[in-house]
Amino acid sequence: MGNYAKAALAAHRLITKDGLTPLDAWNRAISLLTSSPTARKKVCPRTTFLTLAENGYLEGVEAQASFNRGGVLRERAIEAARLMLSNPDATHRFLSEKLEYVDRQGSYDIVIELAKNKILKLAK
Repeated sequence: MGNYAKAALAAHRLITKDGLTPLDAWNRAISLLTSSPTARKKVCPRTTFLTLAENGYLEGVEAQASFNRGGVLRERAIEAARLMLSNPDATHRFLSEKLEYVDRQGSYDIVIELAKNKILKLAK
């Protein structure tokens, strides 16, 4: 499991156990896993986690309507989550083929690990 997937799991715990906002939880979690400024600022994994958290795709995390914005990264995160939920054995390759995008930033890893840990859920 890569650092971004580890950060997503840790950030989820920080939200549900400590009451942090999704952004604060992500920033704290990624800071604990790496000292690299570049890794900490990587947009795709952060956007994937925040999109899932803010749109109601994570167990124990309420959707926040004020954060429901568009954009290709957000759309891809939601579509990856939907695919993962309807295909529990989905792999990185499966998501890449279905979404017609090869993720090299760790976003699919986040979705896969959240699903494996039964944190990913279908948003209402």
